[in-house]
Amino acid sequence: MDLTPEQLLNGIRNSIQQGVPDTGIDILRQLLSLPHAQTDSLGQGWEEVMALALRLADEDAALGAAHRLLDIYPNNGRYALIFTERLSRVGRSEDALNVMGQLKAGMTPNAAIDHLLGVYSGHIGKLDEAADYFRSALSMKEDLGDSWSNLATLGRIEASDVPVLERLIEEKAEHALPGAAYALGEWYHSQGEHAKAWDYWTRANEASKRGQTFSIDEMIAPNKGIPEADRRIWTDKTPLQPKPPRPIFIVGPPRSGTTLTEQIIRQQKNVGAMGETMLSRASTWPLGNLGPSDLEKVGAFGPPGVTWERLGAIYRHLASNRTQEKPITTDKGAILHLFVGALARMLPNAKFVWVRRNLKDVALSAYRTNLTDGNRWRHDMRHAATYLRAFDEIMRYWQSQFPDRIFELEYERLVTSPQTNIDQLTRFLDLDPIDASKIDMGASNVPTASFAQIRSKISAKSVRGWKAYEEWIAPGFES
Repeated sequence: MDLTPEQLLNGIRNSIQQGVPDTGIDILRQLLSLPHAQTDSLGQGWEEVMALALRLADEDAALGAAHRLLDIYPNNGRYALIFTERLSRVGRSEDALNVMGQLKAGMTPNAAIDHLLGVYSGHIGKLDEAADYFRSALSMKEDLGDSWSNLATLGRIEASDVPVLERLIEEKAEHALPGAAYALGEWYHSQGEHAKAWDYWTRANEASKRGQTFSIDEMIAPNKGIPEADRRIWTDKTPLQPKPPRPIFIVGPPRSGTTLTEQIIRQQKNVGAMGETMLSRASTWPLGNLGPSDLEKVGAFGPPGVTWERLGAIYRHLASNRTQEKPITTDKGAILHLFVGALARMLPNAKFVWVRRNLKDVALSAYRTNLTDGNRWRHDMRHAATYLRAFDEIMRYWQSQFPDRIFELEYERLVTSPQTNIDQLTRFLDLDPIDASKIDMGASNVPTASFAQIRSKISAKSVRGWKAYEEWIAPGFES
């Protein structure tokens, strides 16, 4: 007997509660495969479906649920905003921009809509239009901190903005922080006033972490537990057969150069660049969190072991759907460093590019950037040092286990000698040569904090930028 949409939704809930998220994803996909007319009865229940999809790290399913909501409630502005956000998360910012433009045409002037039009314009390289939208949003709501921080990312803060930003920060205007403080820090940085820049970045970071609990020890615990479990994995000597698409994983902490690396690789037309995805998490749910107890439960430490072929098939299916069947894909998910071992085993033709950058430059770049809550290590230099060293440690372990499949790319060498390092990279990845002088990243879809700086030519101007802030950064790295 066929299950009703309501019964399928309940099945997703139960799967999550019972700790079998892979079953939850199967049921979720079953629900989304039903005709719209059959599932409209869920109504606003699709909001819960979307929330559950995000808990399962299935961003494509979350987009599908958001689309159903908008189909059922086409005049609901909030659902339109949710839909555009989900589009941008799967690399479809141009579609998000088009939907948002249609929404703007039917509404009175709205600061939030203009802000998002700026965000999506920036994602696809329309930087002048993005700046105009952010200015328009601020003309309606001057305490819109995220618009200020995005203007700063574009390098469009002007001297006349400084008194306004200072007032908003001192008044602690409701929506001004942390964005306004990040923006003012960038202004003073551009003027060479490093003490003032650091002061405002510190205010921004203090505002970002206010009311949050955070343990750096808990955050880096998987960096130790996963290698411990990995050493015990039983491996069938029969090699898996490589199947398309061929994945390239670009691994590195935020602000290390992973976006630049992906944009270089995507210059080849047969490459589908996916940006930051959660496909590694969605495809490995049967392995839990990859620690010793989770792998023990699935029998990974003895024969017959993990069915790696099945997990690889899930990843390949998701990646093919995301890239319209491109033969080569790139993925720079934020937590890939935890999944290298699993991905290497389940995708025999996968290769990994480990992007390394001076840790203090990474820490500075993260400290001065308005990133998401998932990067709470960045608010404190001691935490940044601990996190980044733990990142290096787990990557050194993977390098020892899969030496022929991990390419170590030093950011500093890449930006100072682009052609030499790009040649080495393409040879390792079995790609056609790329002419560094002809690289064009102007219209690439970049839905990350690098959306503006990635448009310029490869440059070494940020190398050793931390030296200007040594008195504030160095103490955190001394222990």
